[in-house]
Amino acid sequence: MMETTIAMHMSDGIVDAPTSLLFAVIAIAGLAYASLRARAELDERAAPMAGLVAAFIFAVQMVNFPILPGVSGHLLGGALAAILVGPYVGALCVAIVLVVQALLFADGGLTALGTNITNMALIGVAAGYLLARLLLKLLASRGEAGIAVVAFLAALGGTVTAAMGFVLEYAMGGASGSSLGEVTGYMLITHVLIGVGEGLITAVTVTAVVKARPDLVYLLRATDHSRTALQDDSTEQEATGPSNKTTFLVAFAASAFVIAGLVSYVASSQPDGLDATTQRGCTVTEVDGAEQLTGECIAQSAKEHHFADTPLADYTIGGNSTLTGVAGILGVAAAFAALMVVVRIVLVGRKHTDRTSVSS
Repeated sequence: MMETTIAMHMSDGIVDAPTSLLFAVIAIAGLAYASLRARAELDERAAPMAGLVAAFIFAVQMVNFPILPGVSGHLLGGALAAILVGPYVGALCVAIVLVVQALLFADGGLTALGTNITNMALIGVAAGYLLARLLLKLLASRGEAGIAVVAFLAALGGTVTAAMGFVLEYAMGGASGSSLGEVTGYMLITHVLIGVGEGLITAVTVTAVVKARPDLVYLLRATDHSRTALQDDSTEQEATGPSNKTTFLVAFAASAFVIAGLVSYVASSQPDGLDATTQRGCTVTEVDGAEQLTGECIAQSAKEHHFADTPLADYTIGGNSTLTGVAGILGVAAAFAALMVVVRIVLVGRKHTDRTSVSS
């Protein structure tokens, strides 16, 4: 028997060291490329929105929702980030959330950070954005309703595609305990259901932003035909909704703090689709306040997180789960601050490139 904790992302030991190293290299290369390409998406005007998207994704990821008896799901955020701030900035947003979760909250293993970033920040964002661009060509003429459908389907597709990233990693170097067919089938079933929940959250969020400030939605700025299709609706909404950008950004930030600080208390405590997949074949029991596994399953290969004893581990304050909301608020602030540091680095690189181009 071994002790385990329920977390939202892949733990250390689920895949072997060579596979973890390979996907760490892929993650680093992917984020480096995203940072370079993000220079075209980012400016001083768009920077606060990017930071708030990272903060919002962190907050909503704390709210697991039930999908099956004993199984929950949570937002991955790839399609949401890509639609709102673009695929390259979106990849940075999701990656920052994963780094904050791993380093401050002991959620997602350190050696598994490359696989988690590859699946959620690279594969999930890319798939979500490509689907959104494709679907928008078909549904843009339907106005806000069309945008909602685009967001829903992009999030659903991005979630399932990201889940298949784990299947690939498991096929390459996964721990024993389940056959590849079983892992594939259960990951697919659970993440289709999670994708439905993610799609609803993404559709509601994107629609709300479109109603308030369509000019801040990257997908609409990047596709002139969609802006034309929404012109009549957005003109009326901007006249009646919050026209002040600061007002909108404050409201967006407040929603993230409320979700992390209050709504997180009603989140499902059941394992998410990934954890449920790795625990198949085992029975989870609680002994002296700690969860233990009996039987044979993938999760028995999971290793305790390197930061399991840190003050914010498991989204608590010193192990006190009644302060989860406080931990969540700190996480929202940390995600925003970390993303803004990355944004500042990207913008400095952009200015340097611009000066070099002018001088040459």
